[in-house]
Amino acid sequence: MSPSETYRYLFGPVPSRRLGLSLGLDLNPLKVCTENCVFCQVGATTELTLERREWVPTADVLAEFDRWAGTGGRADFVTLSGSGEPTMHSGFGDILRHVRAAGGFRTALLSNGSLMALPEVRRDAALADVVKVTLSAWDEESFRRIHRPAEGLSFDRLLAGERALREEFRGQLWVEVMLLPGYNDLPDQVRAIAERVALVRPDAVHLNTVTRPALAGVEVPRVPEAWLRTVAPWFTPAADIPVFAGRTPAPGSLSDRAWIELLARHPLALDALAASAGVEISAIERRLAPLAAAGQIVLEDHHGVRMARVASP
Repeated sequence: MSPSETYRYLFGPVPSRRLGLSLGLDLNPLKVCTENCVFCQVGATTELTLERREWVPTADVLAEFDRWAGTGGRADFVTLSGSGEPTMHSGFGDILRHVRAAGGFRTALLSNGSLMALPEVRRDAALADVVKVTLSAWDEESFRRIHRPAEGLSFDRLLAGERALREEFRGQLWVEVMLLPGYNDLPDQVRAIAERVALVRPDAVHLNTVTRPALAGVEVPRVPEAWLRTVAPWFTPAADIPVFAGRTPAPGSLSDRAWIELLARHPLALDALAASAGVEISAIERRLAPLAAAGQIVLEDHHGVRMARVASP
């Protein structure tokens, strides 16, 4: 985005490990969600609910997108994601229709899958080119321990909704599995998750662990990459371990406000930022140093990876 442009509901484009260069559309106030996952990079959920409504004005989101596209904005994907579960927004289907009508953009919906049991949610989700859902548990107990869902959401409902989506959706359906030490990384636990994932019949499985600081009030370490590679073949299809791709603007091309708004929704590894911008990590550090000195962002080492995130309130 241009330094002269400011947006409330758009962020990025950012380098994505799955989608290349991704422009995010944030449809939730911080932090409204159906779950309060222990591994969340955004922070603890402050309004835990299954309510679907127009959480932010649809017209304002579309106006910002049109303004961005009108300035020649380019991205590999326009992605509904951000501060919470995007399918909670009653107008997310209208937003997908608008982006598709603009032409030249592929669309992605990054969902935790919690509302896919609703036919109207599946109908609108099917408008996206790619839908990513999450499946990191194998039964009710593990689901509640990892995802800490809103009242009324169960593991059986989640799995049934994701399976129903597969029956109706003709685009690319991806399942993300987040492995966490002490929660779901033991061999029998991973195999149990893999059995449930196979029931969804995804086009791809993405195997992840915590790569950004978890800010939901729980200390969650990373699973070693060697273990991820060991268990990846247990999934059907065999799981991928995503890597960053895409190209971001030079570090000086974003305003201070744009950096803060971006990092509030999407903490990022400095090596991924540097690689996507084609610069040295030191250039990213220099650009962000004044914001860190002012206490607006935090630069920290997270399990051996240098990260940038917005400062906690």
